[in-house]
Amino acid sequence: FYPRISPAVIVLIKKEDSILLVHARNFRGTFKGLVAGFLEPGETLEECVHREVMEETGLTIKNLKYFGSQPWPYPSGIMVGYAEYESGTIKLQDEELSAGAFYNRNNLPEIPKKLSIARQLIDAWLDNKI
Repeated sequence: FYPRISPAVIVLIKKEDSILLVHARNFRGTFKGLVAGFLEPGETLEECVHREVMEETGLTIKNLKYFGSQPWPYPSGIMVGYAEYESGTIKLQDEELSAGAFYNRNNLPEIPKKLSIARQLIDAWLDNKI
């Protein structure tokens, strides 16, 4: 028996001393998290990260590096990712995101809970590990 898996990516986008945080329309509450999305058939994880970031924010990124993975938030998903800002101006995809901006360590909004890979990525950035 091989269960169906729906791979997804999540990406922390660094720009100098700040990171991009977004509020997805499907988020409960007011917290802001990281850009994420599902892999399409025939697409690599790296291609998915670039596509999702461009579709949802209009930004170009570079230097993708694997950070880790986590079943998310259902047993049929997995998320991976970390990148750096390359160029572009934020243009949010209205159907997906209701807010998004770059935040530095001194002005972070409410962020995801500790157990999520989104929070693990943000904490690694806060600890200067990425």
